[in-house]
Amino acid sequence: MRSRRVPAAVAGACALAWLTLMTGYGAAAAEPHEAADLGGEPVPGGTGSTSPDDPTALDPGLWADTLGGSSTRNTHHFSYSRRMKDSTVHVGVVGAPQSGESDAVKVDVGVLGEEGDLVSCATDDSSTTNVPEALIGAAVAVGPSSAESTERTDCLRAGTLQIAVSRAYSSNTSEIPVAIKVVEEAPVTGAASLPAAEETVTFPVPDAGSARELPGAWSFEEAPALDARAGGATVATTLVQGDEQLWRVPVQWGQQVAVRATTPALGEAELEGICCGVPVRLRIIDPRRAVFAYNNDTEGEVSDGTYGGEAGELVAGSAPLRYLNRYDDDLPVVPGDFWVALSTAPLDPSAEREPLEFEVELTVAVTGRVAGEPSYPGVVVSPDDSAGPDGYSPDTPFLVADGVFSAVASGNPVVGDDEAGWLTGRRWAGIGLGVVSAACLAAGVVRLRSAR
Repeated sequence: MRSRRVPAAVAGACALAWLTLMTGYGAAAAEPHEAADLGGEPVPGGTGSTSPDDPTALDPGLWADTLGGSSTRNTHHFSYSRRMKDSTVHVGVVGAPQSGESDAVKVDVGVLGEEGDLVSCATDDSSTTNVPEALIGAAVAVGPSSAESTERTDCLRAGTLQIAVSRAYSSNTSEIPVAIKVVEEAPVTGAASLPAAEETVTFPVPDAGSARELPGAWSFEEAPALDARAGGATVATTLVQGDEQLWRVPVQWGQQVAVRATTPALGEAELEGICCGVPVRLRIIDPRRAVFAYNNDTEGEVSDGTYGGEAGELVAGSAPLRYLNRYDDDLPVVPGDFWVALSTAPLDPSAEREPLEFEVELTVAVTGRVAGEPSYPGVVVSPDDSAGPDGYSPDTPFLVADGVFSAVASGNPVVGDDEAGWLTGRRWAGIGLGVVSAACLAAGVVRLRSAR
């Protein structure tokens, strides 16, 4: 019986197809984020209301929306009805800029004033930096204004809160996909006795260990988890210009996260046609989707850099996670999954070359012992003093979806059952890559056997 040989032309075509698909998949990863990368179910009605008099009602959960770039469409109005009396409502928004222009997102949560206008209880915004298409995100907490204060009882007692999500001061005219995170936290007992917030944010910069190859993901949902305890974890990845990669790391009460990223020196040939190097950005994203980076008061320590002919280093960290952080600005306030985001600026569209790729090592460490956990009551009631929502317990104080409580704020249960949006172009490319790779492997096996 004659063995069948795989013709060289077929093997060559297979290799070419694999290489083409790999190149296309890489190119797709360098495009701006899609809405699916942010996660969430579409807001009720498909898009948020542009009328403050008729806001779109949201349940707890993670919601997907798109903000327009015109003055009449760049603010969407929502409302949220509290399920628990004296609770803290956390609202975050993360956006994926779609162009090289500056952009911003803003979240403003308040109550209706006597004139029917929004009286703000808390507001936050986030804008682009030297990497214009990297994720931006802001978050607020609306509840007690301090551990003992009775000020702004309208914000604490209001059964319904008004939420405005906008482009802030940005004049960008392109649409921007956003995800809106709404979590309701049960009231805390004895808050005044909990550890105070740090007046100055400091953190130990982790030492790099032996790196293992672990690329980050393009989306929140698919970000690989890192066990960053006990000295931290060091991973290696390849970044292409315009890429952003995410890794996931759990953080508990009393703990803080710190990150170090090192980039190699690039040769003259690699830097040909590149002016001023390649902008690189390092950020941390909290469970509510706020994007931030702190640095120690150390000369040369930065979380944004432009690297080229010399090796570079970026550093970012967080304050220890404490309940009383919520009475200061921009400090992490809830436990759960945090994300580390490493990104590079896209290649200039007018450039006559392929995007540059380079290796990066990332070291992530979670330090501090678990401590300072707040105490939650055994029973909660609704804002009108009737029975509280089903499923609550002091061990699961965060309402992360309608009727779903969690021990941490980052829980993202699916709100709907429609999974049609799962197969994005990027995932189709990944599936295609797997199919072609399998075909090439099979062809190689046949060819190898025929040569024996």
